[in-house]
Amino acid sequence: MILGLEDIPGGTPFVAFLIWLALSGLYYLVCYLAVLTVLDDQTQNSLLKIPLMLAAAIPSAGLMAVFHYKPFALGALMCVMNFYRIRSMQTSEKWQDVKINPTLFYVASYAYIFALVALAVYFPTLDIDGVN
Repeated sequence: MILGLEDIPGGTPFVAFLIWLALSGLYYLVCYLAVLTVLDDQTQNSLLKIPLMLAAAIPSAGLMAVFHYKPFALGALMCVMNFYRIRSMQTSEKWQDVKINPTLFYVASYAYIFALVALAVYFPTLDIDGVN
């Protein structure tokens, strides 16, 4: 007789937790580290940073909505890590030749994070093609 996940006490919730943990790691790498690093490198101190970050939140939140992922814990982690990310950028060798405007970087990146979380929660509530 072969046991399935349903036969093991706590088997199904444990696998669901592992899937959530894997998705959290992937979203952290793609929707946080990659997006913010690329946009910071490209826009530097430009005021276009804010609308570009807000626009980048739409496809990132759409990706989360596809997998029915609610980014509450990930959003909190992003908020904490973003503070240290920007603080370390000010002393980084990569940014030595650019005088960083910390206010612009904080406003743009936190706007991205809050828009990402809000849209990821909102998108699944939309009634697309009459299907809930």
